[in-house]
Amino acid sequence: MKWVLFLLSLLALFFANNMLFWVPGSYGWRNFVLAGIAIFLAAVLAWLSSKRFAREHASWRELMMTPPAVIWIFVVLLLCCAGLMKAVMYRFATS
Repeated sequence: MKWVLFLLSLLALFFANNMLFWVPGSYGWRNFVLAGIAIFLAAVLAWLSSKRFAREHASWRELMMTPPAVIWIFVVLLLCCAGLMKAVMYRFATS
């Protein structure tokens, strides 16, 4: 079950990436809402999967060091950096 939750978390992150960066057309509130929901769902699934990867009474720090949590944090940081770069480039392209 931990692998299923982990794969569903990755799928939700992939969906968020597609909504933020690969869907053609203008950016509207719909894209950001769907991406936000996908990131939140990925966080919940990664947390549930992390609880299965860790020992039974693991601390918060041990849960955050499991592979699903580390991958979720890394991918969300990448999405934030890519979004920031895209916003900065958009700002300089329109000025």
